[in-house]
Amino acid sequence: MKRFETQAAYVLGAALPVLETARRGTDFSTIFFYVDDYLAGGLLLWAAIAVTRKHRYGPALLVGAWGVICGGMYYSFFGQIEGFGPTDVSGYSKWTVVTIKGLIGCVALAAWVLSMRRMATSEKA
Repeated sequence: MKRFETQAAYVLGAALPVLETARRGTDFSTIFFYVDDYLAGGLLLWAAIAVTRKHRYGPALLVGAWGVICGGMYYSFFGQIEGFGPTDVSGYSKWTVVTIKGLIGCVALAAWVLSMRRMATSEKA
């Protein structure tokens, strides 16, 4: 059975690009807002696959991937709160998007801590 941090990497790795595309639609005038979610999703999937296949670098890659996601979600979450207007580009209320980003950020933080803890205990063995 896969651990939480690996399962979450598979789920969010696939979900981040899909959610961002659903949120912004097909307006690619600000393409760089898409790119970060696609890169983050790819990094999470790469790390999850590396851990699943028991590559030597897998645990370190998973820690790094979750660290990148935590940093990105921090900026995204607080940037959304600071943003102007009552609605998001998606048409949903700003606070709906803040809530979703906050939940993703909490999952990312928990997975980052768990993957670091797991890597530290496996190195002692």
